[in-house]
Amino acid sequence: MRLILKYILLSIILFSCSKDEDSSIDTDFSSTDDSNPPVTYDVSISSTEGGSVNTQSGTFNAGTVLTITATPNDGYEFIGWTGSNEISMEITITVNSNVQLTANFQLIPISTSSVTNNPEEFNYDINKDYGGKIVEFYPNAFYTSDLSQKVIEGVNLALKTGADEWGKYGPVEYWVFGTDKNAALELIDQFCSRRSTLGQWDFNECIARETNETLDHSMIAYQKIGAEVVATNQPRGSAGHNGGFEWGIHKLSSSYPFSFDNLFSDIPPQDDFKTVLHEYFHVVQLAHVYNLSRNERDSRVIPNGAIWMQEGGAEYMANFTLFKLINNGTLNFEQSYGTLLEKMQNKMYNAKRSLDNDCSGKKLQDFKYGDDCSNVGYDLGSWAVAYLINKINNPNILIETFYPSLTEMDFESAFNLSFGYSTADFYSEFEIFLELSIEDQLKIIPTP
Repeated sequence: MRLILKYILLSIILFSCSKDEDSSIDTDFSSTDDSNPPVTYDVSISSTEGGSVNTQSGTFNAGTVLTITATPNDGYEFIGWTGSNEISMEITITVNSNVQLTANFQLIPISTSSVTNNPEEFNYDINKDYGGKIVEFYPNAFYTSDLSQKVIEGVNLALKTGADEWGKYGPVEYWVFGTDKNAALELIDQFCSRRSTLGQWDFNECIARETNETLDHSMIAYQKIGAEVVATNQPRGSAGHNGGFEWGIHKLSSSYPFSFDNLFSDIPPQDDFKTVLHEYFHVVQLAHVYNLSRNERDSRVIPNGAIWMQEGGAEYMANFTLFKLINNGTLNFEQSYGTLLEKMQNKMYNAKRSLDNDCSGKKLQDFKYGDDCSNVGYDLGSWAVAYLINKINNPNILIETFYPSLTEMDFESAFNLSFGYSTADFYSEFEIFLELSIEDQLKIIPTP
């Protein structure tokens, strides 16, 4: 019994000692809590589609100063921050609480109501493929600084008219040159900067090609034509669809459209207005074969190199549409431009004169780009298209059926679908038509 009491008494003493030691340790620990750890906050930084920010999200000490910059991608614009009332793309914040910031971007609004004239602006989404599709925006037209407001307004209206009549296809870039070489070089610089900015062409290579005066279709060549017109006082002009397929655009160029300035009293503004319509119709034609290879594209619009449908279609549709809009009061010009009948009569006379002389023996399908008789392909082609349109009594057959069919069909198949017979039968029939008197031939030309 005495041993049991000793054991109990010893256990009480030991237990008491253990409790005293634990209290000493707690006191020591509590003494280290007097030094406070640094206060930190979470900062979340993000961006919407179309841009980026230069600062990453993270945990930062209180009082940290952050400078955050929002940068839009090409074709987008910065529109503000979520989480801040600041409107600048660069903001500075002091971290004193948890922060959530989002940089907001949007596509640069597309102008759909007018023709865009600033080479540094884009009226379309540069990241989108528009090949062969109807679009919501009008063409772009860019001008040298020496051109008058009359020229700018005239070309703009003609492009808008073509798009309204036949459909908005694009993107279209219509580069118009005047007579001054320095002004032309400035515009070429803007053209090459546009290509370089989009990563489409090395700037220096672009400059070297487009300022080469020995190339017929370099951009500087169009300026030279305008300069010669003024120097010689002899009317002459050139305009053309110069490709652009590899860049996702339709690139067109034009020499000085002097009739808008009434440079020659007997050549009214309708002449260049018609030329712009002609070139825009090429956009319509080529839009439907836009995504094909060059060889396949050419085989469908100029089979075996024959240009009569390509150029005759553009020329006839430009003249027909111009006179239709003049006659219904949509377009108003101070000077008379005659009638569609008169224009077509002149084309037949010019074509037959050439066929009777230097181009003797050639037929409609023989005229090709680059030969001495190519102009006959334009004039006789206009009559061929007028003949076909009259035959089926549908003035819109080219834009409704023929060219849309070329997306999937070859020329012959699309021709047969649109006009109901083969090109061989048509060529034979058209040769007979060419033997008629001009009075009988003119019976197929409508009064639009």
